[in-house]
Amino acid sequence: WPALLKAKEQGKVRAIGFSCYPMKTFNTVLDHIEDTCDCVLSYNQYTLQNTAFAEDLLPRLKAQNIGAINAGPFSARLLTNAPLPDWLKEPEEVKAAARAAAKLCEDNGVDLAQLALQFSCEHTDISSTVAGSANPQNIKKWANWLAEPIDQSLLTQVQAIFAPVKNLGHLEGLPENN
Repeated sequence: WPALLKAKEQGKVRAIGFSCYPMKTFNTVLDHIEDTCDCVLSYNQYTLQNTAFAEDLLPRLKAQNIGAINAGPFSARLLTNAPLPDWLKEPEEVKAAARAAAKLCEDNGVDLAQLALQFSCEHTDISSTVAGSANPQNIKKWANWLAEPIDQSLLTQVQAIFAPVKNLGHLEGLPENN
């Protein structure tokens, strides 16, 4: 961290930040670097199924004037119609809820990924949401989705499906850090 601060003081970088996965770790790091952080990036922690980033960390970031960046609005494909990767560690009840949400969206003529992206990009205290794809057509499709208003009724129904598994995820690293 001292090397990053030095680079910032020298004008080599404008902002410095960090990312980590377990939500608890964010506060541990922030406690050690005090008010020298400009932004943090959270992955898979502000989605249709998991809003821990907004609930557990965003108030502190806002109070300390630290920028918030969200990544992974599709939660490693969980919130899409794509086949789930074998390495996805989410509990089976989370996967089942995602399948039910995808079916509901399909029945309403909406792609679950569209609702997921719109939801993740909608929070006014999150500066940016990062989604990646190797397919340029996806980027165009996502831009079109973001130009459309979110279906609030469908969002409410999908959130009800996810309510029993809200913020439930897998452990990453040491259990005491989760």
